[in-house]
Amino acid sequence: MEELIRLRRELHRNPELSGSERATAKRIRFFLSRYKPHELYSGISGEGMAAVYNGSEEGPTLLFRCDMDALPIQERNTLPYSSSVPGVAHLCGHDGHMAMVSGLAVRLSQNPIKKGRVVLFYQPEEENGKGAEKSIDRLIDLGLTPTYTFAIHNMPKYPAGSLVVGRNTFSSASKGFVIRLFGKESHAAYPESGLNPALAVSDIIRELLTLQQENRFEDFVLVTLIHARIGEVAFGTSPGYAEIMATLRAFHNPDMELLSAKAIELVEAIAAKHGLRVETQFTEEFPASVCDEELTSVLEGIAGEQNRKLISMEQPNRWSEDFAHFTVAFPSLIFGLGLGENHPDLHTPHYDFPDSLIDSGVDVFEGLIRKYLG
Repeated sequence: MEELIRLRRELHRNPELSGSERATAKRIRFFLSRYKPHELYSGISGEGMAAVYNGSEEGPTLLFRCDMDALPIQERNTLPYSSSVPGVAHLCGHDGHMAMVSGLAVRLSQNPIKKGRVVLFYQPEEENGKGAEKSIDRLIDLGLTPTYTFAIHNMPKYPAGSLVVGRNTFSSASKGFVIRLFGKESHAAYPESGLNPALAVSDIIRELLTLQQENRFEDFVLVTLIHARIGEVAFGTSPGYAEIMATLRAFHNPDMELLSAKAIELVEAIAAKHGLRVETQFTEEFPASVCDEELTSVLEGIAGEQNRKLISMEQPNRWSEDFAHFTVAFPSLIFGLGLGENHPDLHTPHYDFPDSLIDSGVDVFEGLIRKYLG
């Protein structure tokens, strides 16, 4: 336990952003070298790594995924191991996720599996939504195609050590929606000589924000405006360009498809009405994390065996997780580990993953291994 705490704190002290996880990977490789995986693959879609532990008999492949990247937020904690990188910090608990998966390396070296194999996968670029989708193809190329995949996401506001499951969606689908409008610039004294997109911007924002009120969706959808810009700060110019950005969100993938189509349809109609050329783009796309029912049932059994409080969410989390790409590709399960009702929330300056819960995550993961691999 103490060495996992040291690892977690070292990772916390030295956070790295998406796509820049080189030192993080080096620290994990050093840790794993003491627990002798049968195979170790590096450079998976960037700085990703897979440590493989084999059983002596044929059996399923279980993949346990953790995320490696930190957030571009300034930490406000005053801890001996607070972030040493200005403006960057592990405020989503990925340091804790890595420590829990690394704890499996310790357990598997001490108590080897009898059959099948376990893949400990350290995934880069979760926060920008690029890591999982890129990694899946590479894992398959390496012959590491999983039978089942698992991940934990830590969850403040739930009892410490509790397990939190979705029925059967754990987290929402989301995507960034970028709209670019092209008109014609003119002198501000003669706006009639140009084509200013301001009125179209007003119409688009109003109509986008009312899309979620339509009753054609199966469940919850949400449009959040995050940015709008019309021209430049030049009081002598009537602008000819505008940009709008919004985040689309839905509990279910079919609703996301419908919401995306409706958003494009209304934007193109408004642009045509105002005589503007329009370009639209989706970015940072996350499907919904839809969990396998059988794996969820197995986890419920483990919760009972380990005397853990099990909480079924009435609704999925509104936030998204790029582990969702694994849930699309393979039978998968992502579940929450409660951190305590009064614990600071994710993505806030005073968040810190509690060391006392590292072993809880390792215990649950090991329970899944023993269920399937003996």
